[in-house]
Amino acid sequence: MSEKKIEITVSPEGAVNIKTSGFAGASCRDATRELERALGVAGKESLLPEYFQQAQAGDQVRQGN
Repeated sequence: MSEKKIEITVSPEGAVNIKTSGFAGASCRDATRELERALGVAGKESLLPEYFQQAQAGDQVRQGN
């Protein structure tokens, strides 16, 4: 499995984007749950195809304002 990474981007307008890589399946959600709570991220969630490939690394993108 590849290295696990969590990337957080905050736009000048305050919109927060959290992107994970290197996580298998839904483990990305577990990894970002507390960050989302602390940052107040609530909004659109985009699951990339890798999310559904349990045996391989998956990515997840969460966006909120």
